[in-house]
Order: sequence, then structure tokens, then C-alpha cells
Amino acid sequence: MTISLLDRALLPFAPKFVAGRVRARMQVDVMTGMSAGSPGPGGSAGGSGAGTRLWNPFARDAKGDTLKGLQTQRAAARELYRTNPIAAGAINTDVERVVGTGLAFVSAPHRGVLGWSDDQAQAWKAHTQAEFSLWADSTQCDWAGEQNFYEIQALVKRSAKTSGDCFTLMPMAERTRMQPYGLRLQVIEADRVGNPMGSADTDTVSGGIKFDNGRPIAAYVYDTHPGAINWRGSRYKGEWMPFVGDTGRRHLLHHYQKQRPDQPRGVPYLAPVIDLIKQIGRFTDAEVNAAVLNSFFTIFYEMPEGAVDPNAEAVEQSNQLSGGAAPSADSSELRAGRAIGDGLEVYMDPGVKANFADPKRPNPNAEGFIHMLVGLIGMGLGIPRELLLKQFNSSYSASKAALLDAWIHFRVERAWTALSLCQPVVETWMAEAVFLGRIKAPGFFADPLLRWAYTRAAWPGDSMGSINPKDEVAAYTAAIDARLMTRERAEWELGGTDWNESFDQKLAEHKRLAANGLLPVPKAGAAAPQATSAKVDDTADDAAADGDQPDSKP
Repeated sequence: MTISLLDRALLPFAPKFVAGRVRARMQVDVMTGMSAGSPGPGGSAGGSGAGTRLWNPFARDAKGDTLKGLQTQRAAARELYRTNPIAAGAINTDVERVVGTGLAFVSAPHRGVLGWSDDQAQAWKAHTQAEFSLWADSTQCDWAGEQNFYEIQALVKRSAKTSGDCFTLMPMAERTRMQPYGLRLQVIEADRVGNPMGSADTDTVSGGIKFDNGRPIAAYVYDTHPGAINWRGSRYKGEWMPFVGDTGRRHLLHHYQKQRPDQPRGVPYLAPVIDLIKQIGRFTDAEVNAAVLNSFFTIFYEMPEGAVDPNAEAVEQSNQLSGGAAPSADSSELRAGRAIGDGLEVYMDPGVKANFADPKRPNPNAEGFIHMLVGLIGMGLGIPRELLLKQFNSSYSASKAALLDAWIHFRVERAWTALSLCQPVVETWMAEAVFLGRIKAPGFFADPLLRWAYTRAAWPGDSMGSINPKDEVAAYTAAIDARLMTRERAEWELGGTDWNESFDQKLAEHKRLAANGLLPVPKAGAAAPQATSAKVDDTADDAAADGDQPDSKP
């Protein structure tokens, strides 16, 4: 349990008194849990089985269950991410598959609400995306000036997974000639948000979040990290930051996945499997250490009393070269076994019998046992074992099923990332762009419906990848020909690229190939290719007029 602020202040002066207070508080917590979860008529607190007889859970609200062990969970999750390959692999796999090189902004203005033609929508879309790239591609969008918007996406995702949540401040900086936008992003780690002066939670302030009738309105941000090595003044001094200002502009974003009603803070991604991952790490270390020790093989000889060590001269020369003294045959260190090493021969006195340990390492069953436990971890994290281990040794159908199952999880995570970070940032940025006159959006500040129509966007990212590209390309082509999918969405999902951005290049390549007679020879039964460049232009215009729009969410 955590120590209160008063106990921390008294600890240097009265450690015994503080220890008694903490001990008494722990006893009260245990008694409260035991009484609230005392066995019922069935014989146990959780049910009627013998397996739950000593299990006495206590039904608390989301704040009590979430905040009580949150600091310990954060520390454990970060330590595992730094030192354990399974934990690092799970979080890195999630971030790489969800964010990857970054979720791209694809503007999708609602033509019906705005009353635009397809040409108007395409022109406005191209200009808006170019303006956003001017801001997002530059490291000046970062308050620290170190990362662009797409790198910030990965930072937010990784921080939220490791610590349970994180925050993003959106302050304004000075506009310059090279960067006309003043919006900046500053990512705040979870520990920097807490109650003022480390005080206890109340009905209106919990975990550093202030509530108004259950609605979060502000977060208390510390001036420095409470765990900073070099700090000055109070560790828990800061100021309240509102989530939304008086004008309706967002100032602070809270990135976490809410799992229960009234939950104030997020839980680390590894929380359900922290103990299991730590135990696997200990088991792996023990197996590796045993295998290393087993590789050191020392031979013990029995020699008659008074006999001369045949290797004494060689050992002495070796030690002289290494700067040390040659150990004698009756050295106490040799007798105790402390000088045993690789390739060392130890001669023992008569009557001493040598016993060789056979630890049976490496353990042939260790791999299967670890893989089984990793499968349990993958169940808790939503990542199949094959992807978590980066091993696809099964059949094609099994590997494909594992990837598809993982992609369901990644698609949900990608939608959360877009709604939690990307979309609010774009809406805030576009308000500044319209205010500055760099984007023409009549009625943006007057009508909420128009503002929604202007800010609609899709956030596609890297593709899932392909195990059998030939069959998957054929499937996408058939879906496009049947009008079940747009070319833009198909290219995003198959290759992770924007069909609109590459369209001009594709058209130019096609014209050059046609002009020089280098178009691919059609297969038997295929439609004849267009012969003139005018036909090519008309076909391209018809394709653009089809209104291929990405599947977008508001």
C-alpha cells in the first residue's frame, strides 16, 4: 500500500511510529476485505467450490479498484518493458501494428451537407491535406521540437500502453514565417498528473482529475515528475489544466481506454499478466544460468599422498603470465571449490571422491512450457501467440487466421488512437487554419453541422501485410470490380499508400508506356487496352468522377 503524505513527512523523525500507523492501516484493510467478502452459505466468497474458499474479493467502485495499486502497476509494467523480452515484444508489436509509420490524415468532407460537387470536394481535400502536412511533417508541431506528429502518435500509444494513460497539452506558440501555425503538442506522462500536494482522493478529485457531477473538467499537472532524480521544491506542486476552455477549444487530451463507468485513470496494458510475465522471466533466467553452469566442466583427480602434480609447472607459468600466483594443490580455495572454472583441473587428496552433478540442462521441455504460458499472455493482451513469438510454423490457414484475429484487435486500437488523439488534434488545427484564412470554410464557426462536415476524416495506417500476395490482390481486384470496395480503401489496406497521391504518377507512367508501345500484353479473353491518350484521359476522368471516397468516421 502507498504511504500517505503525513507519514512520509514523519518518517525521518519517527520511523517506528510511522511503521505502526502503516501496519494498523494494512490490518484495517485486510479486516474490511474479509468482512465484506466473508463466505456465504455456499462455503466461499466467490462461489461454492473449494478453489475459492480462501478467496475473499471486495466489491469496490472503479476508483477504488483502479487507483489503489496503480503506482505499483505502472512501475512494474515499465520495468518489464525495459528488461523483459515478452513485455517489450507485446507493447512494441501493438504500437508497430497499430501506428507503425503513422496514421495518415485523409480529409473526407461531407459533400451532401456542404453542397459540393466531386471536383470541389477533391480540390478542397487536396489543399487541406497539404496544409496539414505543412504542420504535421515538421518537428515544430512538438512543443519540445523533437518529433513530428506521426512520431508523437507512437509516443502517445506506447506511453498509454505502458503507464495506463497519458495526457497531451495543446498550447499555442509564436507563429513564424516558416511555420504559420502556432498549435503545439506536449505529451505528459501519467505520473505528472495527481492530486494537489499528493493529498488523498475525494468525491470531486480522484487520481488528479477534478469532476463536476461525474464529468471530468480539469487535471492537476505537476511541475516535475514525482520520481525525478534531480528536483527542487515540492514534488507535488503544479496547476489545474482544463480539458476544454471557455471558448470550447480543447486544451488537454486524456488518452486511456475506459473499462468501467466512473473510471478516472487508465490501467497499464500489461496489468493482467504482470505476475505471469515476471515468473516466466525468472524461469528463463534460471534455465539460462543452469545451462551456463553446466557448460563449466571440472575434473577432479585422486593422487597418492606426496605425489607431484604433473601440471604444476604449466599452471604456474600460466598464472605468471596472467600476473597472479599459482594456487597450490592443497589450497583451501580449491578444496572449497571457489576456484573451479572452465578448463581447470583440480587435484584432490587421497580418499576424496568426486561427484559430478548432472543438471540436465538445457531442459528439453522448457520451450513447450514457455510457449504455452506465452499463449496465455497473448489471450490476456489480445495478440495471438504466433504474432507475439514472431513464429509462424503452422500451416498457411492457421497463420492467416492468427493474423486476422490479431488484426481485429489492432483495428480497434487504431480506431481508439484516431479518436483519442488524431481527430481532436485535426479539429483544433483546422480551427486555427480557418481563423488564419489559410483554409476556406464558410460557416465553420457559425454552424456546428458545417464544422462537423469540414472536419470529417479517415485515419488509415500501414497495411496488415500479406502472406499470399497473388490471391489477396486478386480478391481486392474482384471486390473493386464488383463495386464492393473503393480503390482508395483497397490501396490503403493492401499497400498502406494513398491512391489519390499516387494517381498522377500512375497516369503519367501509363501514358509513357502507351506512347512507346510498352503496355503489358493482355491475356487471352481480356478487354482490349485503350489505344489513344485521349481515351486514357477520359478513363481517368471517369474513374475520378466515380467519387471514390475513403470509409471515414466523424
